[in-house]
Amino acid sequence: MVDSSNSSAQSASPIAVIVPIKAFEQAKDRLSSVLNADQRKHLARTTALGVIESVRPTAIFVVCDNPEVSQWAESHGATAVRQPEPGLNSAVQAGIAAAHNFDRVMIVHSDLPLPHRLRDLLDATAASNTVSIVPDRHRDGTNVLVIPSGVGFECHYGANSFEAHKAEANKLGLQLQIIDDDELALDIDTPDDLLALPTQWLEQHNITLF
Repeated sequence: MVDSSNSSAQSASPIAVIVPIKAFEQAKDRLSSVLNADQRKHLARTTALGVIESVRPTAIFVVCDNPEVSQWAESHGATAVRQPEPGLNSAVQAGIAAAHNFDRVMIVHSDLPLPHRLRDLLDATAASNTVSIVPDRHRDGTNVLVIPSGVGFECHYGANSFEAHKAEANKLGLQLQIIDDDELALDIDTPDDLLALPTQWLEQHNITLF
């Protein structure tokens, strides 16, 4: 596991992907009414792996504070970055610091069940001063955030992060691109999110609701 303060990872492409991942056994507590603990852990692993596989061979930095997640990330070709303090914003900033050699970074949640269009975002050409945001399906959260490195962009994950990230881009004088994508807008936080998935997805990944 690398420390974001002294990471020496070299860029092989102009963009890197940052994926914050909490301990699998602690993930998805809000689904406890429809999934048992083993199923919630399985779901967290499944979506995280799907995200990682969808962005290969791009450099991937998984930020975590859990040894199991760190070992899992490195076994799947990612660089594990130590999270210095609790909280999603702390994790993201550690990832940004670790990926400082890259021109841009894409920050992606690990709970996107339909992530294959991330590849299109990675391959898209964007101006060096552009911030791209994929909001969640409620247009409240930020499921994907692409920012230029070295501009001092401060992340504001939490309630109303979509509006907060738009405001941050405007404050820094950066161009703003909003990408509405039905698949990337779906993240799995609540039972309603699970019900928004195609039944065949649940069956394919052995997710059984009760």
